[in-house]
Amino acid sequence: MWHRLKIILADPAKSLWIHPTLGAVFAVVFSLIAKLGVYLFSNDAVPNISVETLSDLLNIIASSMLAVTTFSLSIMVSALASSSNSATPRARLLIMADDTARIAIASFIAAFIYSVIAKIALSLEYYGVQGRFILFVSTILVLMYIILTLIRWVHTLSQLGSLGDAIQRIEKVASTSLARYRAQPNLGACHTQPTGKPRFHVLSPATAYICDIDLHALNQLAAEHELHIHIAARPGKFVALAQSVLEVYCQAPLEQQAIATLQAQLLACILIEQNRRYEQDPRLGLLVMSEVGQRAMSASINDPATAISVLNALTRVIIDTQALETEVLEFEHLSIVDMDEASWVESAFAPIARDSVANLEINQRLLKCLALIAQYAPEQPIQQAAEAQAQQVLQRALLHLTEPLDQQRLAQCFTEAFKKSPV
Repeated sequence: MWHRLKIILADPAKSLWIHPTLGAVFAVVFSLIAKLGVYLFSNDAVPNISVETLSDLLNIIASSMLAVTTFSLSIMVSALASSSNSATPRARLLIMADDTARIAIASFIAAFIYSVIAKIALSLEYYGVQGRFILFVSTILVLMYIILTLIRWVHTLSQLGSLGDAIQRIEKVASTSLARYRAQPNLGACHTQPTGKPRFHVLSPATAYICDIDLHALNQLAAEHELHIHIAARPGKFVALAQSVLEVYCQAPLEQQAIATLQAQLLACILIEQNRRYEQDPRLGLLVMSEVGQRAMSASINDPATAISVLNALTRVIIDTQALETEVLEFEHLSIVDMDEASWVESAFAPIARDSVANLEINQRLLKCLALIAQYAPEQPIQQAAEAQAQQVLQRALLHLTEPLDQQRLAQCFTEAFKKSPV
């Protein structure tokens, strides 16, 4: 259940309101708790801060935070539009998920609420001498925090929404997802699929993507009911309505009512939505990165330098990403379909190769990157797929490069990169 809650809260659309809400609750409590000063200090132990002084400070915070919040939200909207136009619409979610941006905006809203609540309480003579002193100290602390937040926010704004920032964010999330996969390719499902016919299937309730699977809950249900569950669709798989996503094996006889109850319980362990997520889907980050390269080589943009940056980033992700050091999970009642690792290379590089088919420099970089992957990628299927993809890149480009000299240079590049003549 906790795993599912973390996945839900990881959704940027949901966390955007969670941060300001928590900040608002904290602001209300923080502004009213100054009343406790009556029980902590005597009248003679603290200076008498005038109501006018506090009111002026709170007015400054209220007016400035409202303006800063409005400005920040407009900058966020502009950054989201810019990243969608210059990189890919999928980069928008990564900007929305940026903790610095969300915390900054939540802090500004919380400071505004704090000042309004405190000013209302001050007007109602809610605070005594001790309370006004504590309110004064807390207001100074709020101002110091807002200043630090503004400094960080200005630095974030200088990069937010730029193409380079989008590429870095995509590369980071792709590396993180691949690191999780390399730590446990089978997500901890350590059993092998039994032979024979499954007792029953769990079907998809919609035509959508498998976004996340709670293997802890699945294994617990399997242990309680003496089942073996084979996961027939991995996260990232696009499934049709009523397509089998789980195959359940059981030796003991089960009544139809018990099967229906189990199907509902097992289906609750799978998150099926219209949009994919990065957590358990290492292929998604590579696809999104490839989209940036495709857009860079479109006729309207024609930016080979960005395409080369994308190819370099894809190569770094595949080669440099190390397995994430995490808890080793073993779910003895679960098995899972194998990941088609070879498809990653074609999905990531083939679209850029097709859109850059007549560009010598991009094809040369493609061959060099694929050669590095064929030599240094940890997975053998990826190595083999990289060399096969390089052959396709060369053959396709030779058909579209009109200059014999360019054809010769590209063939020579292949020979030097792979230390053999093209097939």
